[in-house]
Amino acid sequence: MGIIDQVIGAFVVGFIGGAVPGPVLTTAMAESLRKGFGKSLGVIFRAMFSEIILAVLVLVAFSLVDVPQSFFYAISFVGAMILLWFAARLWKVKDIGEGGEVFSFAKIFFLMVCNGLFWLYWITVCVPMAFLLRQLLPLGQFVFLAGFELGWLASTAGVVFVFSRFRPLLVKKNLVPAAFKIFSAAFVLFAVRLAAESINFFAGRP
Repeated sequence: MGIIDQVIGAFVVGFIGGAVPGPVLTTAMAESLRKGFGKSLGVIFRAMFSEIILAVLVLVAFSLVDVPQSFFYAISFVGAMILLWFAARLWKVKDIGEGGEVFSFAKIFFLMVCNGLFWLYWITVCVPMAFLLRQLLPLGQFVFLAGFELGWLASTAGVVFVFSRFRPLLVKKNLVPAAFKIFSAAFVLFAVRLAAESINFFAGRP
């Protein structure tokens, strides 16, 4: 595989990762319903900036030490609790624009830090690809990161933009409370999945 092929691969992996339903995508969609697509970009860019910080830490850490997989499953428990807290906040929203700033940078960053699935995706999928590119290009792992984030931004913003087109219909039909309860339920499901995967991992260990 050449350098260009691997950079394209980074973009594709990021694009797929951004389009997969998860806490960040759900958060951005909820914010687009609250305050419109323009405001949801704030959530998207906060999440992307958080991911860049954490991804750089992952790349540096894997250059220096061997981080045990159990660490990432352990922090998933904390992530599950954060998702349940988000779910409780969203369940109470009844009108667009209600609730002030639900998704601040600190909350988004903490959500990313405690998202074990994010860490595992980077460890199992992204890190091998990043270090393969480093073999072909100086600092290639960071070129991979740039390609990944561009793909992630394109897919996440695209999905949220399409969803935001339904905002006027939801408002007109007075479906906003129901929509936020659906988002809340989605966060609960994500939390249960995180907790279940962590429990299964530790229960299966000798």
